[in-house]
Amino acid sequence: MEWAFGDFLLSRDRAELVGPDGPVHLEKQAFNLLVFLVENAGRVVTKDDVIDAVWGGRVVSDSTVATAVKQARKAVGDSGTAQGTIRTVHGVGFRFVAPVAAVAPAPPTRPVFFSPAPGPAPDPAPPVGTDRASLAVLRFQFMGPEGGPTGPPIADALPAELIANLSKLGWLHIIARGSSFRFDPETARPEEVAEKLRVRYVMTGTVEAIGDMITISIELLSAADGALVWSERYATLLTEVHVARGHIVAATVTALEIHVPRFEAEHARRLSPAELDAWSHYHLGLRHIYRFNAADNDIAAGHFRAALDLDREFARAHAGLSFTFWQQAFMLFGDDRRSLLDRAAGAAGAALDIDPHDPFAAFNMGRARWLQGDLDAGFEWLDRALLVNPNFAQAHYTKGLNKVFVGDPAAAQANADKALSLSPLDPLLYAMYGAKAMAHVGTEDFTDARHLAEKAARQPGAHFYIAMIAAAACELDGDRRGAERWRDQVRAGRPDAGITMFFEAFPIRDRELDRRFRGALVRLGFA
Repeated sequence: MEWAFGDFLLSRDRAELVGPDGPVHLEKQAFNLLVFLVENAGRVVTKDDVIDAVWGGRVVSDSTVATAVKQARKAVGDSGTAQGTIRTVHGVGFRFVAPVAAVAPAPPTRPVFFSPAPGPAPDPAPPVGTDRASLAVLRFQFMGPEGGPTGPPIADALPAELIANLSKLGWLHIIARGSSFRFDPETARPEEVAEKLRVRYVMTGTVEAIGDMITISIELLSAADGALVWSERYATLLTEVHVARGHIVAATVTALEIHVPRFEAEHARRLSPAELDAWSHYHLGLRHIYRFNAADNDIAAGHFRAALDLDREFARAHAGLSFTFWQQAFMLFGDDRRSLLDRAAGAAGAALDIDPHDPFAAFNMGRARWLQGDLDAGFEWLDRALLVNPNFAQAHYTKGLNKVFVGDPAAAQANADKALSLSPLDPLLYAMYGAKAMAHVGTEDFTDARHLAEKAARQPGAHFYIAMIAAAACELDGDRRGAERWRDQVRAGRPDAGITMFFEAFPIRDRELDRRFRGALVRLGFA
């Protein structure tokens, strides 16, 4: 069967798409998707319909579907904004809108332009240097007595569990264990794995049993050159190894959330502007976004916009742009706070339209609702982020801070502690300590509140709101000298800082907590 639309001829029998300049290359999944859409031209098809037709109904991520749609659109000259052929029907699915005519088959002009994915992996990784980062987790190497009750099973079970949990990170493409476990962990070289599986990163590990102890070492390597990106070592009793597995998996997932973007940004920084792709721009944006000053926030926004100019369906770039609008409103870098928050929510919504299961997008929507004063909606979005990624430290801390606002300090402390345990080197570490300090003010434990608030204010990147929390906590604990020192630091950096700004940033519903902070700040001269 063949169909003509626009300047294209699509042949299902010859597995070929011919455009005005000749045959067009398409990966198998994108080709099958295009055939399915053309067969149903004019009709809206849901994502479930697409998955049933293209992937045989097996479980695939939304980002996998989005990648196939993007490739099909690119092949026919469409994009995320110019949807003259394949149109997204938001919240429903897709519709092939170009006029289609069935034509008589013609002799093939070239051989087939796609081939099935090599090996057993049904979802091949993107080529190195394009789209998402990609990772292969190899079986861990066991070093110890072969007859041991724990060693060999954990050497397979732990990386399998890592694959299952890492696959929930929408921004990271994880190779199925059926492919990555075929490599011998003792002899496989990162370059070999990269060549055969087309990945950017390789995770390896060792399991060493000595006496009643077991030590698990994990390394994340750059596949291109074998450079070490991250490593960690865990030791536990043999009898407790299965209890420790959960901690190891959570810590590893969180570490990758921090170290892979950092490594990607460092790589992108060395590229010329002409070499930067959407992925590189995104990670350069992340490099600047956590500095919480107007200049870096503008640079971050510029990189996210550049990423979207190259790929309108890059969900995380929309989410990153939402972060910059939110930061402008939170830090009062712009005049129209309400408009900035509307734009923050709009950008987060655009990200969620593309990838409804992206925890970073849900997180940014939750924070936009927080600053808009809709804490209940904020909780729903933060819970959604944590449902997708239970190890998302920043979502745990933000939920804890919002628990402070509604007068639940015990839950707030639990969320802050969870965030700190998951990500002890997080770029928002100061905010995690700050949330915990505010929770201690809620329980009238002013001494611990002061210690935590001052610790927060001394962390790298801490902004003036954190210093205001420290000033208030010192005042409540009777340390007037410390309170005045932090007050003076606030005034030196933000002379306009005042009570109205503080309570717009922190919409505290709990009346007693509001009274404590308001009274302390008034006594320190904040108007």
